[in-house]
This record gives sequence, C-alpha cells and structure tokens, in this order.
Amino acid sequence: MSGSLEIVFLASGSSGNCAALRCGGTLLLLDAGLSIRETERRLRATGASLEEVRGVFVTHEHSDHVRSAADLAVRKGVPVWATAGTVEAAGLPGPLLADIRVLPPRGEVAVGDILVQAVSTPHDGVESVCYRFSDGAGRRVGVVTDLGHLSDEVLEALADCEVLGLESNHDVELLRTGPYPTFLKRRILSDVGHLSNAAAATGLRALIGPRTRAVAALHLSRQNNTPALAGRAFEEALEGLGVQLHLEVAAPDRPSRWIAVDGEGHSCEVTL
Repeated sequence: MSGSLEIVFLASGSSGNCAALRCGGTLLLLDAGLSIRETERRLRATGASLEEVRGVFVTHEHSDHVRSAADLAVRKGVPVWATAGTVEAAGLPGPLLADIRVLPPRGEVAVGDILVQAVSTPHDGVESVCYRFSDGAGRRVGVVTDLGHLSDEVLEALADCEVLGLESNHDVELLRTGPYPTFLKRRILSDVGHLSNAAAATGLRALIGPRTRAVAALHLSRQNNTPALAGRAFEEALEGLGVQLHLEVAAPDRPSRWIAVDGEGHSCEVTL
C-alpha cells in the first residue's frame, strides 16, 4: 500500500516469531524464528517476497526468534541487526562471512524509508530489545514481546504508536495449574519472563494514546493460553478505555492481515 507504514505478523509464538514491516520501497523483517523456506512461503502469501527484504532486526538469541538469522545473512546476503550480546549469544557469524551489524540496546538506524529504534527489555536474554519503527511522517509501529514486565523505558518508547504489537503470553491460572515444571513456571512468571494476559491488558491502558489505531496480541502460549482468552483481555481493556481499535490476535501457524497506517493516520487492513 503506497504511502503507508504497515506490518504483518508472519508467525507469533514459541514455535517461531517473525513479522514484516513495509514502507515505500523498504521491507524489513522483525526476528527470524522461521526457516528460510517457511519465511518465504508466508511472505508470498501476503504479497511480498524474500528478495525484497532489506534487513532483519533480531530481538534476542532465543531460537524462536533467531532460527534462520545466520542463514539469511550467509545464504541470502541480508543484513542482520542485533545487539552485541545477542550476536555473541546467538553465535551469529563474523563479518568475513556475513553482514552482521551491531546495534546498541538503545540504538537507532535508518534503513531506506524506515527508522528503527531499539529499546532494552527486561527478559532473560543476554541483551534483549524490542523495536519501534517509524516513517518520515512520524507514524510509528511498536512491537514488544518476551519481557517479564513493562519497564518505564518500554512504556515511554512505545506509548501512542499508531500500531502496537504487545505480548500476551499466558493466562496465569492456566500456567499455574498446567503441566510445565515448577522451574519453568517460575521463569515465565518472573520479572524477566513473559507478560500475562492481565499484565498486557494493564499495559494497554498506559500504551494506547490518541494516535493509536490498531493493537495486536502476540506470542500466545499454546499450552497456557488461548486466542479467546487473550482477545477477551484486550477487548475488555479497550472497552475500559472507551476506544474502538482494530484488534488482531496473531497466530503461530499463519500470517495475520497487513495492518497499515495511511497518510492521514487512519489504520486499515489489506486483505490477503
């Protein structure tokens, strides 16, 4: 869609995370948690292609976010941005083998028509970040997953984005009574674990502003959550705020619809 900043979630969940952002002639990937073949298949299903990708921005070293990052850099020649800690922890190849670019955890870089800002996140990765993407008109898309709580830094950076993607990983009661071992439950519930539906709903009240047009619930656990529970938590938060926004609950096994912000700041959907 010409003249818009837009995002599609190709996959979201513990089996793999990847999103694509587009503005003008620039297409970027956020995380690389799918195989190259599956990334290409899902991009084509949305009307895009891997050949268009100008860069990949990795949030942290966990495999569901970095699975194909090295292959994309080595085999496809796609530049990959990540913090120094993530580069080392993920074992990404050195500069003689691939175009790996180190981004400070509070860094900013322009790629084509998109300005990308990294923001540190409280997670149990070595140097994890989330990202805010903006265009020349100041329209912004913020995406944050894999964090145990919404820090002041994240809240400040992602507040009042036109499009917001926010982790809604688990229902606390399902997690506590579910089959996960105790150590894993404690990790997920910790301040450097994952956001619950309730925590995400509370976060929406701080993050949604007058410019916000769409929100997406991300990184749902297959074992400890359901799309219905996450969607209901977001809907109730939006109702409590008295706002009507487009709501997307991203899936692990298929792309979402494109969510776009046009030149007038209105959100719209592009049908697949």
